[in-house]
Amino acid sequence: MNPLVAIQKNYLRFSKNERSIADYILQNSPKINNMKITELAHNTKTSCATVTRFVKKIGCTSYSDMKVDISQHLIKNISRQENDILSEVFSFYQTVIKNTQQMIDQHSIKQFINLLKSQKHIILIGSSNSGVSAEAFGLRLMRMGFDAQSFIDPNWMKMRASISTNKDLFLAISNSGTTSSIVETLKIAKKQFAKIVSITSYLDNPVAQISDLVFHVYNPRFTDNEKFINSQFSNMYLIDILTSCLQEEDKFKDSMQTTRIAVGDK
Repeated sequence: MNPLVAIQKNYLRFSKNERSIADYILQNSPKINNMKITELAHNTKTSCATVTRFVKKIGCTSYSDMKVDISQHLIKNISRQENDILSEVFSFYQTVIKNTQQMIDQHSIKQFINLLKSQKHIILIGSSNSGVSAEAFGLRLMRMGFDAQSFIDPNWMKMRASISTNKDLFLAISNSGTTSSIVETLKIAKKQFAKIVSITSYLDNPVAQISDLVFHVYNPRFTDNEKFINSQFSNMYLIDILTSCLQEEDKFKDSMQTTRIAVGDK
């Protein structure tokens, strides 16, 4: 596995010092290949022993092997001049798409489509910016003929969960996987035997632990560029993939086309 992907997926499992190493590597990955272990330990205010334990924890046999693996998975950025915002934004999106692509499992997509077909009601939930992604995906599913609803208000999503059944599918979007309203809603839905799918950034978080199926996406916070506020780009990339896969079936494609005609969008 790409070490950078392994670091993000396992991020919540790391100790405080290990997270310092993880943050530094993810935000400075192009520099790691020419960096000695002592230098990385110094830059992260840790020790060589801590770095070595961290390397083992992400599945690499040695620090040298980790550097080689990282260099092989680095995305080649296009050359740009100083203050070239066009190239800078392109580089950001390129990084998010490529890393998310490496985290998406084809088998999980098939599982998700089968779940969609088998469940009567689809309920999408998300908080803040993730709520916008949930609403966008809910609208797409509705246009393809699914009985889909989306909720961003904590009380409304909990109320819907309280009357859910084993015919319901809850899809939660949460990059951190720790948002209390999302976790509480899914716990309620789980007690009602609803199926749960989540889109998140980490392996071990409360949302992922409750879910029957989990999609992992790249978390833009690791790009180390505070100018970019689009925290949902990786989620929308995955949603585009899922939408495209669904429309490979004629009935979903035809339903989408019917809704376009209904609003005069030919």
